[in-house]
Amino acid sequence: MKTKLLALFSALVLMACATPVTQQEIAQAKFPPQPKQAEIDKEVNTYLKSAVNSPDMPTKECSPPRKAWARALAFETPKFGWMVVCDINAKQRSGGDGPMKTYMFLFTADGNYTYDPSSFTNINNNVQFLDLIK
Repeated sequence: MKTKLLALFSALVLMACATPVTQQEIAQAKFPPQPKQAEIDKEVNTYLKSAVNSPDMPTKECSPPRKAWARALAFETPKFGWMVVCDINAKQRSGGDGPMKTYMFLFTADGNYTYDPSSFTNINNNVQFLDLIK
C-alpha cells in the first residue's frame, strides 16, 4: 500500500513540476524549413494508416503549419518546429461517422512527432504556438 501511495504522490509531484519554456530557449531554437503540403499529407496519412481502424475513409481537416514548441511530458525539454493540427473523423466499421479526434503533428529538424492533446493534463504545459507568445 505504501508503494502505491508513494508512486501516486511521485506522479502528482511530477505533473505539478511543469518546467516553463524560457525566452532564451525560444530565441536559440532552430527551425527546419516550413513543410510543404505534400510532406504534411504524407506524414498525416502514414499516421492514420497505423492508428485508425479504417484509415482509407477518414475525413481530415488540417490547419496550416505554425511555428511552435511541444513536449509529451511537462518536464521534458521542448522540441521546436512547425505544428499542424488536424481534426480527424474516422469512419466506424459499420460505415457511420466516428467521433472527431484532434492530433498535433510537429515537424522538427530531427524528425516528426505526433501528439494526442487529449492526453495532456494542461495543454499549455505541453504545446505553445510561438505567434501567440508576446
